[in-house]
Order: sequence, then structure tokens, then C-alpha cells
Amino acid sequence: MDSIVERKEVREKLEDIKEADILVGIPSYNNARTIGHVVKAVQAGFAKYFPDKKCVLVNSDGGSTDGTMDVVQSAAIEDLQSILLYHRVRPAFKITTPYHGIPGKGSAFRTIFEIASAINAKACAVVDSDLRSITPEWIELLIKPVIEGNLDYVAPLYHRHKYDGTITNSIVYPLTRALYGKRIRQPIGGDFGFSGKLARFYLSKDVWETDVAKYGIDVWMTTTAIANNFKVCQSFLGAKIHDPKDPGADLSAMLYQVVGATFDLMETYSDVWEDIKNRETIIIVFAIVFGGIVLALAIAFLVSAAGILQRSILRRR
Repeated sequence: MDSIVERKEVREKLEDIKEADILVGIPSYNNARTIGHVVKAVQAGFAKYFPDKKCVLVNSDGGSTDGTMDVVQSAAIEDLQSILLYHRVRPAFKITTPYHGIPGKGSAFRTIFEIASAINAKACAVVDSDLRSITPEWIELLIKPVIEGNLDYVAPLYHRHKYDGTITNSIVYPLTRALYGKRIRQPIGGDFGFSGKLARFYLSKDVWETDVAKYGIDVWMTTTAIANNFKVCQSFLGAKIHDPKDPGADLSAMLYQVVGATFDLMETYSDVWEDIKNRETIIIVFAIVFGGIVLALAIAFLVSAAGILQRSILRRR
């Protein structure tokens, strides 16, 4: 299968861009009602937090019939001065293209990885196209740990209702923690940051005719990063509010594909998890608002439960 970067319209855009510091990808399929807000939040994040970086927004679309791609092309912030401390030094670019391959989120991500590799992006992120709670700070929190902290993978951490995220809470998080020893609370969160190096590593894997090309992509990205010793952290993004899913139409396929990909990964990386002895707490990045300035602070997630319990026992003695 030919690479997406060989398409004439994409190649011409890439020739204009040449290289970039930051790329944010948005996979979509019939999301015209919500994607405009997401695009504006990404653009505001570029302008507010990375004014001196060369930034690219990529919309990888699955053949929408509701004008989603047109909305992406036309979406723009009318009053940038209300969010900027100073003018952008570099322009932000926008690429909108249909992806090819098996219909699914993973195939959309593959297109984003290919474009990131072609322009040698240093830091990348992907965000869902139906988000209603995304803010410009999400872009800072997903990108800054890669650019300034030299990390390779940024998993999201959301404030969620205890009954939300059934597949995550009941299956994927417990398995990921037990097998690979990493306490990543949202392994299939959907909104991730990653380095250009990791994007190229993802592209090198022959998985694009499997469930990874569909809903299995999130757990595959997380597990692949962990099992291959890439540097991982979590970013607290607050609440995640998006369009409700129809359980009858979506969840059965999602469950099958996510669990199938999870068990395939268990087999692929059996030599990794068989040697795991300890469970590690993963650093969480928070945004703390003070005086109108958002500072990213990397802190350890409390103290390990074992340490607390041990000190408590010692005191009682």
C-alpha cells in the first residue's frame, strides 16, 4: 500500500512545511458538529503555549459525508489577541486528508504517524474529534513533557465518574498494571502525546491489518511504549466530555477489538511481563493556574501505598 505522503495534495503541503517542531492529529468520521471546537482549541494551544515553534495540525478523516473536512479547513480563531501575550513568531499549518486502509481509528493514526515522520516532527499529540471539554491547556500538557522533559509517551489522566470507562476500569487498566508493572490509569484514553521517535517506531510495526487499525490502537500504543522501554508519564487533563456513544452500535465492537489487541500484546511481549517484579508509579503532570499563568509541574503521584503502609506499621510498633 502506498504511503499517504505520496498523494499529490499531501506531498505539496509537506514540501511547503519541510520540517516542524509540533504536530497534533485529529482523527475524524462525521464529526462536523464538534470538530470545529477541537480545531480552535488546538490552534489556541499552539498560539498560547508554543508561539515560537513550527506547528502543524493534521485531520485524518475516514470519508465523512457531513462536511467534517470543510469544517476543519474553515475553523479559525477570530480574536487571537484575547489569548496571546505576544504575537506568534511562526505560522501554524493545517493538513486535511482522507486516510486509507481498514476503516478505523488506528488507520487514521497511521496517517498521522506517516506525516509526522515525513516532516520530522519533534513532538506529537492526538486528540478525539468529538471532544467538548478540550481546552488549549490540553495541548500544553500533552506536548510539553515531550519537548521540555524529553519523555516519549504522555498518557491522559481524566477526572471521571466511577461508572464511566467500564472497559478501562474492569479489564485494560488492571491487566496493564499487573502485567507490565506500570500504573497508567487510562491506557485507552484516546488523547496522547508522543515523541517523533516513537511515531517512527510505531510505523515500523506490521500491525495495520489487525485490530490495531480499529479500536485496538490505544492499548497498542500504550503497551508498545511501555514494553519497549520508552519514557512514559501521565498528564492530568481534567474532565473528558464528548459525544455519547450508542452502546448497541459501538461497545460490542470496541470490547472485542480492545480485548483482542490486549491479549495479542500479551503474547507478543510475554518475555517482558514474565520478568516484571515490581509495580511502578508513573509521574503525573499537572497544570496549576496561578495569576493567569499555567505552569506545568511534574510531581510523583503521592507516595507508593507500600511505603505508606510500612511507615504506619513502624509507628504503631
